[in-house]
Amino acid sequence: MRQDRSFMVASWIALAAAVVTTLGALWVAAVGVAGLTGASDYSHRISLVPGTHLLDMSYQPSWGVRASTEVCRRINLRDPQRDCENVLLHDAHGPRQDRPFLLPDEDIRAVSAHLEGRLSFDADPGWNPLVASLYGMTVLSLLVLAFLLSQLWLLLRAVSRDAPFTDQVVRRLRVIGLTLIAWELLEPFLWLFLSPKAWEYGLVSAGARGVGLELGSMEPGGLQLTRMAFGALLLLLAQVFRRGVRLEHDQRLTV
Repeated sequence: MRQDRSFMVASWIALAAAVVTTLGALWVAAVGVAGLTGASDYSHRISLVPGTHLLDMSYQPSWGVRASTEVCRRINLRDPQRDCENVLLHDAHGPRQDRPFLLPDEDIRAVSAHLEGRLSFDADPGWNPLVASLYGMTVLSLLVLAFLLSQLWLLLRAVSRDAPFTDQVVRRLRVIGLTLIAWELLEPFLWLFLSPKAWEYGLVSAGARGVGLELGSMEPGGLQLTRMAFGALLLLLAQVFRRGVRLEHDQRLTV
C-alpha cells in the first residue's frame, strides 16, 4: 500500500509539472504574439510571489554562441597581453614567478580555452522572422515537454491503481519513448529552416583579446544521442512489460 501511495504522489507531481509547463508555453506564446503584432515589447517578467524573485517567469529570445582563444604561455603582470587569455593552471604551491612574469607549471599547462554561452536578443515591436522562429520553437519545445509529463502522469497513475504489467503502462512507455526519439530527430531538421543563419543573419564580433564570437550552427546542438538512447531504452522496457502482461494473462487463464 505504501508503494501505491508513493506512485500516486509521484503522479500528482508529474501532473503539476505538466500544467506548469503548459501555462509557461501559453505565456511565452502570448508574449511573442504581443511583440510580433506590435502591441508591446519583448521584455516581460511575471513574479508569482510579489515582492520576491522566488518564482519569476521571464523569456528572452537567445541563441547559442561559442568562442575559442589561445592561452598565454606566461602572464606579464605589468603589461598583460591582449591577443591571448591570461590564465594559468597551477597546483597548491602556486604559479612559478620570473619577475614580472607568472609562468605555468612544468607538468601541465593550459593551451587553449573554448567558451560557450548564449546571446540574448531584443527587437522593436513588430514582425521579425527570426524572433518569431525563436518564440515558436520555444513554445513547441515546452508543449512537447508538457505532453511527455502528461504521459508520465498517466503511467504513474495506472501503476498506482493497478498492477504494473498492464496494456496501459505498455502503451504509455511506448508513447514516451517514440516521442523522445521523434522529437530529437525533428528538432534539428526544423532548426535548419528557423535558425539565424537560415534567415541570413550573421555575427560580427571583435573581442577585447582578439576573440570573436561565432553563432552556433544548430540549436541546441544537433542530435542528442543520450535522449535518443533513453527513448530506445523505454521502448525496450515497454517490450519487457508487454511480455509481463502476456505471462500474467496466461497465468490467470491457467488458474
